Amino acid sequence: MQEIVLTGSEPKCLVAIGGSGPELLRLIEMFECQDIREGFPWLRLVGVIDGTARVQVSGTLALARVRLFSTVGELLAEHPGVGLVFDLHASTERSNALRGGLPEGVSVVDGRAAMIFWEMIMSGKICAPCQSNLHQTRAFLTTVLDGMEEDILLLDIDGRIVDCNRNVTKRLDKPKTAFLGRHCREIEGDGFCQRSHRECPFMETVLTGKKAEAVHTKLDEDGRVLYFRVYTYPLFNEEGQLAHVVEIRRDITSRTYTEQRLQQAQKMAAIGELSTYIAHEIRNPLFAIGGFARSLLRAEDLSVEAQGKVNIILEEASRLDGILKTILNYARPSDTKVGEVDVNLVVGDTVQLMSIGCDQEGIRIKTKLDSKAARAKGVPELLKQCLINMVKNSMEAMESGKGCITLSTGMEDEFVVVRVEDTGRGMSPEVKLKVFNPFFSTKADGSGLGLAMTKKIMEDVGGRISLTSHEGVGTVVTLYLPPVLAVDSDTLDAEDIPA
Repeated sequence: MQEIVLTGSEPKCLVAIGGSGPELLRLIEMFECQDIREGFPWLRLVGVIDGTARVQVSGTLALARVRLFSTVGELLAEHPGVGLVFDLHASTERSNALRGGLPEGVSVVDGRAAMIFWEMIMSGKICAPCQSNLHQTRAFLTTVLDGMEEDILLLDIDGRIVDCNRNVTKRLDKPKTAFLGRHCREIEGDGFCQRSHRECPFMETVLTGKKAEAVHTKLDEDGRVLYFRVYTYPLFNEEGQLAHVVEIRRDITSRTYTEQRLQQAQKMAAIGELSTYIAHEIRNPLFAIGGFARSLLRAEDLSVEAQGKVNIILEEASRLDGILKTILNYARPSDTKVGEVDVNLVVGDTVQLMSIGCDQEGIRIKTKLDSKAARAKGVPELLKQCLINMVKNSMEAMESGKGCITLSTGMEDEFVVVRVEDTGRGMSPEVKLKVFNPFFSTKADGSGLGLAMTKKIMEDVGGRISLTSHEGVGTVVTLYLPPVLAVDSDTLDAEDIPA
């Protein structure tokens, strides 16, 4: 019997079919199947041997480009290399005639064995492209999900992690296997979401079968508040039952801060108008009160006790006038001319001024000055005012006889930096959210304008302010001031600008 080589594309195994019936159509269709032709390029159907098949399958043969032969001799005359014949004849007489006409070495397979053989091949070849398509689809989805900057978790209905995207593993610096099978609550410490004292979108989706969302907050390593919007989406099986939940966390910190700044600007515009009106309305009667009080002091018949009371009126009127000036300075744009500031010199003056008060409280105050720090744009007196206010806040945040305040300077991100760091009690997340709001204060007698005013002064010179704080650890307030350029763009002549 002729050996059939099943590997490689050469030599080809030429195949013929003897007989007719439904099996003939199936075998022809199988040979013409794209998967079979690609999977078995060495196998080729060259003809059908049966005179009665002309009417039954002539159209199929034409489409398959397979010739119909009346006898075995005709087939062998055109294709002497035929090595395999499928015998589909139902009668023994026709089958024996077919086999008798074939030369020795040609393999003959009966119809039943042929159909079993090809059904096995077809099932394998059909599964192969399905597997390939499945792998391609999975690879595509994995690429899409891993390319997204959001954290994505696939959870079962018990909240256990079935899968996660690359952003989760990269951000938490752990392999995917470290998360699979764990409950989503177990990675709270890593900051995926916070479910304490908040409505859980995952549980809402499990209970309602609908998508849900919530905004969560967390603190980064520097104690700054980060905002995240968490979305959950239900996934149902074929029976319509909830099978999985997709949970997505999107960082919306930048967008939230932008919205807060916009709201702050709108609020400040309203406060400015209201403050100007109130200050104007209060100053008129305040001026009259001060004038009459001074007139009373000049009266000869005024007793010592009465003079003391009038002096109190004048002092309180003066203090009220100072508060009004502060409000007006905050509400209206600053018209102070911006110049150059030696931040090291200003810090030194501030420390010298505040050291006496710190010594009295038993608080250490020290400096770390960078001699290479550039000169900054600003107003020295206003910067000193900001630093004094910040040092006072730090002193009030520490117990008497404990703690340390450090003032440092340097360069960071092309800005001149002045930093005030303390070892006080720190701030809660709720306080940090409001600390720059005007008129917000945690002190009973505070005006709530200190940090708000500092923020405004920094923004007026093109700088900014940032605050980080941890409860029980301390607070760091950093001022970023733009440096003075070697050549100021405002002083360039027209001819110095290239065309």
